[in-house]
Amino acid sequence: MNRRTKIRILTFAVAGALTLTGLFTDLNTRLGSTETDLEIAYRRALGDLTEYVSDMRSTLQKAPYVGTGLTQTSLSAKLLEESGGAKAAMAVLPLSQQRTEKISRFLSQTGDYALTLSRQAAAGGALTDADNENLQALGSYAEKLLTALENAQARLGTEDQRIHLSGSRFSNLQELDDLVTLDDDFDEAAKEFAEAPSLLYDGPFSDHLNHREPLFLQDAEPIDAAQAANIAADFLECAPETLTLLLEGGDELPVYSFQAGDVHINITRSGGEIAYFKRELASAARNLDSEDALTQAARLLDRLGKAPYQETYYAIADNQCTFNFAGTDQAGEQPVLCYPDLLKVTVDLEQGIITEYDAVGYLMNRHFRDLPAPARSAEEAAAAISPLLTPESVRLALIPSPGETELLCWEYRCKSPGGEPFLTYINTETGLEEQLYRLIIDENGALAD
Repeated sequence: MNRRTKIRILTFAVAGALTLTGLFTDLNTRLGSTETDLEIAYRRALGDLTEYVSDMRSTLQKAPYVGTGLTQTSLSAKLLEESGGAKAAMAVLPLSQQRTEKISRFLSQTGDYALTLSRQAAAGGALTDADNENLQALGSYAEKLLTALENAQARLGTEDQRIHLSGSRFSNLQELDDLVTLDDDFDEAAKEFAEAPSLLYDGPFSDHLNHREPLFLQDAEPIDAAQAANIAADFLECAPETLTLLLEGGDELPVYSFQAGDVHINITRSGGEIAYFKRELASAARNLDSEDALTQAARLLDRLGKAPYQETYYAIADNQCTFNFAGTDQAGEQPVLCYPDLLKVTVDLEQGIITEYDAVGYLMNRHFRDLPAPARSAEEAAAAISPLLTPESVRLALIPSPGETELLCWEYRCKSPGGEPFLTYINTETGLEEQLYRLIIDENGALAD
């Protein structure tokens, strides 16, 4: 190798080393900038969370002492906004779900309880002793959470910790084991929340929902796996030995789960009811219309003894037609459509066979009801309907509230000035509008939005 070649190789090597050094420096600079931006975002979120929780504490401390429904509604709206903001801020922070689950639930529960109190005030109700106790309990835990947040901020400031490092769970375990992170402060608060008393009220985060039992099966006798296999085989018209037991489980609705080829079926461990059935089937054509499919679905419900029921809405997708059915009952002498008693049946539009059956809503909610006659007539309740809507028909309906209690309402089918169909539900007791839906009707079905 001559001297000129050696010089050329050396020159290229030095140039390459300088280029790599430059790239590495640029990469480090960008990485440092990204980490700084991330840290700033985390610090801002922590500050927002602290501020929201501080505001929540203040609002909760004032809430038991309101004197009018107007003030109660105003404070409830404020509390709902604060709890929502706190949840959004906490979602940004690198906190482990296990350690913050109770806190997230507390924030959701507080916001929902505020919504419940707002509706109570709108109906003319005042705060009860139980309401005041709940508000004081929520205020106490807001105080604990605020203390944890303030401690976290203080430690981050005095010990020069960086929040974004706490999210790097897999990069340097030993270093992270020694690092004081936000989760350390939240641990103590979470322990406090684990001991919080249950709140029982009408809302989607109410604690009583965790302890529900299937009402339809309250007095049903338990069955074993062999009995369940026989029930499943009879429904599928196959031999029990062709079924494979996949699992025995379920929280609110314990079932035996079986599989046979492309078919999956769940049988309740109490009463031996078919809770769910699914057949995997791809449909290439649409040979039946919705009326034909409805006939097939109704035959299945009759075979299973699920009358009385009524078809409500349906939707078609991928040549499969899914129907929603509701149970029926009586309020005084008048028929009532019971939406909580939900049955869903899907029919293949190519071959006309049942591909899915879902009775979970029915099994969880169907029970004997002693429904009172409506306190308000349909004419009286109609006063709560928007003047922009024109009622076209009315019937009684039982609807689930957000907390899965049941509300007896007048269901009005209405039209807007532009001809759009709407459903509105007016409480027969309070006269308040409970729900408002826009109906979407086309060649693929009718759904409520």
